Amino acid sequence: MNQRLASSEEISKTLTSFLETFTEYSDEIFGEHRQDILDDLRIKLQRQAPSVTQLLLDIVGDIITIGSFAYPSSIPLRDLLPSALMGGDNESAHYFHDCKAPVLSVLNQALGTIDAGLWPPKEPRPILIINDDELRNRCSDLLSARGAFDRVIREATTILENRIRSKPSHETLSKLIPNSTDQTGENLVNKLLNPEKPVLVISSEKGKRIAFHKILTGVCSYLRNPYHHQIDPDTEWSWAWSTVGFIDRLLSAVDGCSVEKS
Repeated sequence: MNQRLASSEEISKTLTSFLETFTEYSDEIFGEHRQDILDDLRIKLQRQAPSVTQLLLDIVGDIITIGSFAYPSSIPLRDLLPSALMGGDNESAHYFHDCKAPVLSVLNQALGTIDAGLWPPKEPRPILIINDDELRNRCSDLLSARGAFDRVIREATTILENRIRSKPSHETLSKLIPNSTDQTGENLVNKLLNPEKPVLVISSEKGKRIAFHKILTGVCSYLRNPYHHQIDPDTEWSWAWSTVGFIDRLLSAVDGCSVEKS
């Protein structure tokens, strides 16, 4: 199938058919199956896998994060389906068990993207390179979801806050802010990045320290606080996308801060 010419309905049917076969195949592996049925299903999947893999690469992307996967936490999607089909005998069935959940997840994610009208894309989506590993692992899948993009901003600002909190030693943080419930938001930023007497030093130039302090207090008041205290179902994908790119840059800056020992 040429996915450039295929309609979203045709693509959805192709993925749904593969999903049904894959589910039946996985049930057979761990159930009381007949070997001839299992062999037929495996052959059918192997025939469909190349075209389905390409569709998933186009819709979802090349890398997916699998938190509970027994092997590397991020693996190329192009390697996932062939690997999943290795679980056809009793000795390697446990391997398939590890692959089953992520395969079902990415298939459902692709179908959800089509159902939400996000595929085929009406206009090209910009490429976002997330350099920070933690930010990428926690936000990439949320950006690829069918909606609820307020979760992206909530997660990204939480990562930033946690990175700031983790930069000084626990002893230093406890002396500055004894109550752990106060080690959040603007209070955290004001205590650690006060331009006059910073604990985390972004620059020897006071002007740059003032600017960085303003940026982080703004992120807390404008992004962190609203999204941590309420749900915003109308958050646009483009806003979440640009926020992650901005947070990625701020995380790099926080990582580069020196810690004032005194």
